[in-house]
Amino acid sequence: MEEDILLGMIMAFFAFFVFLFIVAIILFFFLAIGLFKIAKREGKGDIAWLAWIPAINAFLITLLVEKDVHPSVRGKFTLWYGIAVVLSLIASSFIPFISIIPMAMLYYAFYFLAKKYSKNEVLHVVIAVITFGFSIPIQIFMFRNRDSNPPEEIVV
Repeated sequence: MEEDILLGMIMAFFAFFVFLFIVAIILFFFLAIGLFKIAKREGKGDIAWLAWIPAINAFLITLLVEKDVHPSVRGKFTLWYGIAVVLSLIASSFIPFISIIPMAMLYYAFYFLAKKYSKNEVLHVVIAVITFGFSIPIQIFMFRNRDSNPPEEIVV
């Protein structure tokens, strides 16, 4: 009797992780298709294939908004993101919550991507933060066929 309960719990646990794996694969394809099409449209067809490499596709997001970020980090945002990711991987066992920095930078990049393809960029970022980033692939997939908004004049 106890073995049946334990076996049932193990099977439920396994089924839950299979479900999560399937959802992760679907979200990955949404993100890859969306980023690939956006990169092609932005004239970065030579690096659009990066959308299909897990974890590296986050660098493609930063490359897509490189010209749109704050002027002090313009042209260096992807480098700073890479440094933040490496430091997060190295120092996460010593410094708690340091892995929040790359995620915050990714939200920052997503804000500029949403600003380029949506009228409600703040809403998109709030939804992304509330869902811990799980909605970003769906939102980028939705942006893939939209025309970009005209750039605003930046007053420095």
